[in-house]
Amino acid sequence: MENENKILIIRVIRSFEYRTIKNLILKDIDLNTNVSDFKKLVSEKIQTTPGFTPFKTKQYDSMKIFFVPHGQKPNNLTINLENDHYFLNNNKSLAENGVVYETEISFFVMEDYLKYKENPENKW
Repeated sequence: MENENKILIIRVIRSFEYRTIKNLILKDIDLNTNVSDFKKLVSEKIQTTPGFTPFKTKQYDSMKIFFVPHGQKPNNLTINLENDHYFLNNNKSLAENGVVYETEISFFVMEDYLKYKENPENKW
């Protein structure tokens, strides 16, 4: 059976308008992990990984696939606004949500996302 542990890229989004994004590379992630458990893991990594100090104050609560390898990249450089079916369901595993090796996943605050989706302007 194929090894289910994969590398994932988490795009932690602090601000949509200013494109304040930092990538967190996670290795040896089991794709059978439940999304809610994965969110806890990512939140812990944000708190303990050097370089994420400005990102520690937000309470990130949502995940959405930004890019699947060998798929089409979104037009918006901040987040994938086109595909609402890319939101990760907390009650399913990463694999059941369509996550594969080297998938880029956005991690953000849903309230901020909804404001940005209404008016996707960059302020810089």
